[in-house]
Amino acid sequence: MRKRFPICLFLMLCVCLIAVIFSGCGGAGGPDGPGGSGTEYTLVVTVAPQGAGSVMLDPAGGKYKSGTNVILRPVANDGYEFTDWDGDNKADLAADYDHWKIKMNGHKKIIATFAELLPNQVASPTAVPVGGMVAAGSKITLSVTTDGATIYYTVDGSTPTSASTVYNASAKPTVPDGGLTLKAIAAKAEMIGSNIATFHYSTPRPIEQQSCGVGGVSFEMRLAPACSNFPYGMFEETEDVDIDFWIAETEVTCELWHTVRTWANDPVRGAQRYFFQSEYLIEPPIEEQKLKPAFYISWRDAIVWCNALTEYYNATNSKALACVYTYGGQVIRDSRDENSVACDQAIMATGAKGFRLPISKEWEMAARYIDGIEWLPYNHASGDTSGNCYPDVSSTRIGDYVWYADNSGASTHPVATRQPNHLGLYDMSGNLSEFCFEIHPGSDKYRVLRGGDCFSKTGTYFLMVSYENWASPVWGTSQYGFRFVATK
Repeated sequence: MRKRFPICLFLMLCVCLIAVIFSGCGGAGGPDGPGGSGTEYTLVVTVAPQGAGSVMLDPAGGKYKSGTNVILRPVANDGYEFTDWDGDNKADLAADYDHWKIKMNGHKKIIATFAELLPNQVASPTAVPVGGMVAAGSKITLSVTTDGATIYYTVDGSTPTSASTVYNASAKPTVPDGGLTLKAIAAKAEMIGSNIATFHYSTPRPIEQQSCGVGGVSFEMRLAPACSNFPYGMFEETEDVDIDFWIAETEVTCELWHTVRTWANDPVRGAQRYFFQSEYLIEPPIEEQKLKPAFYISWRDAIVWCNALTEYYNATNSKALACVYTYGGQVIRDSRDENSVACDQAIMATGAKGFRLPISKEWEMAARYIDGIEWLPYNHASGDTSGNCYPDVSSTRIGDYVWYADNSGASTHPVATRQPNHLGLYDMSGNLSEFCFEIHPGSDKYRVLRGGDCFSKTGTYFLMVSYENWASPVWGTSQYGFRFVATK
């Protein structure tokens, strides 16, 4: 049975979310999302010089619910051309194919700047995409509104001239891995040449991965890059992750749990021996069980096991990673009740690069990841961009990514048998709920759980990338598991 929330926190959430979250179904939207009842922000767009043009907004209006993406399209009046953006929130604008957009997570002020075209001057070239982050290999289409004008461009940031590359629609410039800066001019006989148009393109950071192993059991890890201003939680308040960290592609499997546990608990280790409260998987898992996620493991078991994995990894791979969890300056090696104080008051050593549980915002950032610029909405399951899993239950592909109530048969399944999310991580939603390190806000002992499990249903909140459940550090059930991370 799922452990329920403390009543005081339950009531707080009921008040904040107007009870819609706890209905399990229905409702027109969640907090701070389209259709929800969250905070509203204003977008103020001005034009410089006055009368030079306008900016079309989609949706129109200028006042938006938090989390709304607003499209901006500058329109120049006769005798002018759009040149650039300015204003307090210029850095918040993102280029998106043939337009710009901005996410409303606060009040915004933007200035659209235009330049007057001289008499008999060629218009400046325009580009599609207009800039921003694009996939490597994307083609750039250039055009100019002056009939008969020729476009010249460079892709190394240098100033274009009539000796530069001539634009050819059949051989369009291509964005390489790492991006480029394209500058272009347009010219026509007996007319003044255009102003220089500049377009900046970047590509998503390649996702790094590494293969690791202990005791003949391998595991894969992905690099989650540090980021700023990703939308954290159901209210999508911006949050920063300050460090790069490696994160396991899958939940800890029965095979990996048993291998590390057996090594750590061996009596030959003497004073360095590890002890676990859970007696789960003392015996080797049967073949069909090896790649299923390990459960009946408490939070205390998980942090002690992470320390054991660090030491086993060091011994196997001639490394010197520091164990993360200590108490009184000593590595924690015992999760049994008699060592409960040390576990529950564990210090997470700053800068230690051994294996550990993720903190909650690290987990959510990895679960919501699309490209480091765009993020999965708060009410989606990890990896699924097709629709909400709560409250609208409009997803058409959730079963491609998630083992949940509708497709699991009320049982866990081998890891990595659904599709991964955009960071290459499997089962971030569903299969098992995953422990994070910290105490849940509003509690003095319960630890954060993320991601839902094989019993979770759409129309409830458990599968959402933004939702924090919680459990006692001593609870080990058939619904709880974990994955580990390591600071780079």
